[in-house]
Amino acid sequence: MFKSQNSSSFSLDWINQIPSSIAIIDTDFQLISASPRWQANFQLDLNDLEGKYFLDLFPNLSQDLKARLQYSLDGLRDIKFKYNAKDCQYSSKDSIWHLNPWKDGYGNIIGVVIKVEPISKTQELEIELSKTKLILNQKSDVAKIGSWEFDVQKEELHWTPVVNKIYGLSAEFEPSLDKAIDFYVEESREIIKKVVFEAINSGKPWNEKAQLKREDGTIIWVNTIGRPKFKEGKCIRIIGTIQHIQDEVEQNIEASNSIKIEYPLFEKVPIGLAIIDLETGNFLNLNQHMLKLCGFEKEYFLNKNYKHFVNDHFSNKSENLTQQLLEKGSFTPIKFTFSNNKKHILNLKVTGTLVEDSTNVKSVLCTFENITSQIKLEKNLKNTIASAREKNEQLLNFAHMVSHNLKTHATNFSLLLNFLNDETGKIQRNKYMNMLFSASDNLSETIKGLREIVAVKSSINEEKKLLSLNESLFVVEQNVAGILKKTHGKIINEIPESTQVKALPAYLNSILTNCITNAIKYRCEDKKPIIILSIEEDENYTILNVEDNGLGIDLEKYGDQLFGLYKTFHRNKDSRGIGLYITKNQMDALKGKITVESEPNQGTTFKFHFNKN
Repeated sequence: MFKSQNSSSFSLDWINQIPSSIAIIDTDFQLISASPRWQANFQLDLNDLEGKYFLDLFPNLSQDLKARLQYSLDGLRDIKFKYNAKDCQYSSKDSIWHLNPWKDGYGNIIGVVIKVEPISKTQELEIELSKTKLILNQKSDVAKIGSWEFDVQKEELHWTPVVNKIYGLSAEFEPSLDKAIDFYVEESREIIKKVVFEAINSGKPWNEKAQLKREDGTIIWVNTIGRPKFKEGKCIRIIGTIQHIQDEVEQNIEASNSIKIEYPLFEKVPIGLAIIDLETGNFLNLNQHMLKLCGFEKEYFLNKNYKHFVNDHFSNKSENLTQQLLEKGSFTPIKFTFSNNKKHILNLKVTGTLVEDSTNVKSVLCTFENITSQIKLEKNLKNTIASAREKNEQLLNFAHMVSHNLKTHATNFSLLLNFLNDETGKIQRNKYMNMLFSASDNLSETIKGLREIVAVKSSINEEKKLLSLNESLFVVEQNVAGILKKTHGKIINEIPESTQVKALPAYLNSILTNCITNAIKYRCEDKKPIIILSIEEDENYTILNVEDNGLGIDLEKYGDQLFGLYKTFHRNKDSRGIGLYITKNQMDALKGKITVESEPNQGTTFKFHFNKN
C-alpha cells in the first residue's frame, strides 16, 4: 500500500494545476497533497501540513468523517459528507465533501480523494431527506411496512429492505414487477394485476388486502397501497407501501369467532349470511354457505367495505338503505351482480336487518339469495314471448296481405266474367277474354311472390355458411348475361378474391340477382347501365356496395316506403314491388341490414351489411 509522500510525488503534479478544491490522503489518513483552492478555502499551507494525520485538522468531525473515509477505502464511491463551518476553525463556508477511492495504475486502493464543493440549498435538502428516509426505514422495520416505487417507462421496480423481509427474500434479490406479483396466491394475483392496470391506464389508486406466498412457502396476509403519478396526462411511476398484517387478520378471525357465540345459528341456516358493521360498512363475518357461493376465503372479505364488491347501482342506493335500517330496522330486497372466483357473474338478491350485539354495537345481518337461474329463466321467457309475438304479427300481416291481394283478384275475375256472360258481340267478348288472360297472369305473379315470401320465412333457421362472394357473383353474372348483352350493361367487380360472407347460398344468389337486375331494370334510357361492386369492412359487418348509374330514388319522398311490399317508384311495366321486400327479409334473416344512398337521376348505391357473427 502507498504510505510515502516521495513514492507518489511524480504523479501528483496535476493537483497544482486544477481549479477545484481537492485534498488527497493515504490509507493511514495522512494528508498527501491538496490543490491551491483547497488550501485557500481552509486558510492552510500544504508545506506545514504534508504527512500530518488528516483527522487532527478537523477534530470535531473526526468520528463521522473517519467512518466515511473507511467506507471509501473499502471501495464505495461518491460518499457525501456535510461540513459545517461553525464546528471548525478553518473556514466560514459550509460545504459538501465528496469522498472517492484513490487507486494506483493496477487498480489498488491507495487512499482517498476528497473534493470540496460549496453547499447549495438543494443539496442540503437532499441530505436532510436521506436522514429522514433512514429514520422512516428504521420505523417501518418495526411496523413491518416497506415502501416501493415502479418506473412505468423503464419498467423498473425498486423497494426498501423491509419489503425483502416481508417476502422472505435475501438482500441480493433483484425485484421486478412480474416477479413481485408472482409471489401472490392466484386469487390475490389477479386482483393485483387488475389494480396495477387500472392505476396505469385510469389513474386509479388502490388499497388492497391480499395473500402472499413467501420464499419459504408460508402464506401471509399483506396490505398493499399504490398511488399513480402522472405527467402530461401519462402515468410515469407508481409509489406505494406493503405491510405485513397477518397478526391483524388473526385477530379478526378471533373476533368473527366471538360473533358465532352471539349468533349461534349463523352457520346452520342453509342460506348465505354476512354481518356488516353499520358505521364503517366493513364485513365482520360471513358464513360458509355464503363463502361457498362466492368461492373466496373469508379473509378476502373481512374488514373490507361492502361497496368494494357491488356494482354502482347498489352503491348509489346505500344512503337510502341506511335510512331504511334506522327507520324500520330492515331494508327491502335489492338485486345486484357479483363476479365469483371463477369469473362467473352471479345475480344475487340481498335483504338486511339491523341487529345489536351484547356490547350495544349495531351491525347489519344480510341474507343473500342466488337468483341467477331465475333471472335466466325470466330472460328466456321474455325472449320466447317476444319471438312468439313477432311471429304472430308476421302471420297476421301475411294473412292480411293474402286476403287483400286475392280479394282484389277475385273481384276482378268476378266482374270480368259477368261482363263476358252479358256480352254477345264477338269483338267485345274477345276483348274480355284477353283481359281475363291478363288477370290470370297477374294472379300467377301474385301467388309466385307470396310463395317467395314464404320461402324466405321458412329458411330462417337454416345454418349460415362462409361463402365466397366472387364465386356467387360469377354464377349470377352467367344468369343475367343475356340481359346485360341486350342492354349493353357492364359489371365492374372490385371485390377482393379473399372476401367471404356468412349467408345461405340461395339467399346470397337471390340478393345479388335482385340488386343487379334492379340496376338494369331502372337504368336511364340515354345511358348504358354500369354496376360497380366493392367491399368495406368494419368490426361487425362485411359491407357489399352495389352502385349503379340509373334513375335513382327520391329518398325524401319514398324513403320510408322503399322496402314495402308492392311498392314501386318508377313507371316500369316489369315492376312488381316485391324484389326489395324479399331482399330486405333475406338480409334480416341473416342478421344483417340494408342502407341506401341515392338521388333522382344520380344513380343509387345499396349497401348490404353481412353480419360477421
